[in-house]
Amino acid sequence: MPIVNLGRLTTVSISDVWKSEAHDFTPWLAQSDNLKLLCDILGIEELIDVRREDPVGRFRVDIVAREQDGGTIVIENQFGKTDHGHLGQIMTYLAGQQGPVTVVWIAERFNEEHRAVIDWLNANTDDEYAFFAVEVEVLRIGSSEPAPWFNVVAKPNIWSRTVRVRSAEGEGGELATRHQQRMAYWAAFSEYLQANNSEFRIRRACKDHWFEFPTGRSGSVISATISVERYKRIGVELYNHGDVTKGIFDRLLAQKPEIEAEIGTPLEWQRLDGKKATRIALFKTGEDPSDPEEWPRQHAWMMAQMVRFKRTFSPRLLAMPAPDLSNGAKAEISEHEDII
Repeated sequence: MPIVNLGRLTTVSISDVWKSEAHDFTPWLAQSDNLKLLCDILGIEELIDVRREDPVGRFRVDIVAREQDGGTIVIENQFGKTDHGHLGQIMTYLAGQQGPVTVVWIAERFNEEHRAVIDWLNANTDDEYAFFAVEVEVLRIGSSEPAPWFNVVAKPNIWSRTVRVRSAEGEGGELATRHQQRMAYWAAFSEYLQANNSEFRIRRACKDHWFEFPTGRSGSVISATISVERYKRIGVELYNHGDVTKGIFDRLLAQKPEIEAEIGTPLEWQRLDGKKATRIALFKTGEDPSDPEEWPRQHAWMMAQMVRFKRTFSPRLLAMPAPDLSNGAKAEISEHEDII
């Protein structure tokens, strides 16, 4: 058997690639291809509305962006080892945001006490907040071009958060039991998605009967659903929020034969007239989401349908013109209409 010659992996000094964090590294990271590299490692969907040096009081955040589901991403960069000053800035930035926020602190090296702070924040803050500690380095094999490498040293643990919320709600009562079942289901589905290298990610504990994943178009999501109370079923759907979604639904309905051929089965087309939403759904009946022994099979079906839905609907949604808001219509997020 021939001997394979392998290269040697070497580390390149950060300052040899980026002279300055503020003037070189942050602008580099804010470029879409480089930001996508970081997002892929963190399991974050594609970001929109990326802004550099965004003001928060008298401070400025290195990078602020939004996720497709409306959550905010705050990125703070630091050369060298982490320090208390940057930790204080991060907490100041966090206080200046509204709604779900994901904080990404990037440095060359994390002191143990700062990594422990990130773990503590993930364990003790509301599940709308997520914190990542990421070390950045530059690697080279032989005489190759240097390549960036992001190493996640601390991240949210959706399972531990599920257990914490479950304990806080208590063990008794119909509402608490229902929420516990849902949180356990989504936590297990999160682990399944990661184990199967899925493009879809669940990073927050969820006690709703649905979990939404972005399609690439604001206001349109792929929603995975479970039903224990009224029905015994699981489902995947394209769910459109807001006042302007009837036009989206009608455009898709005109392509019904082609869409159902691509999905591979008939779908339920629900225009939901009188409501600020539309739904195109596929349900699998006779399923019990409260039975953990059934979860692996259910998760496999659900992930497969989510892939088909995104492959089928996302290109069509992205090809549609932007919504016309000239008559005062608002593309606002509404409650997920509950038919489950």
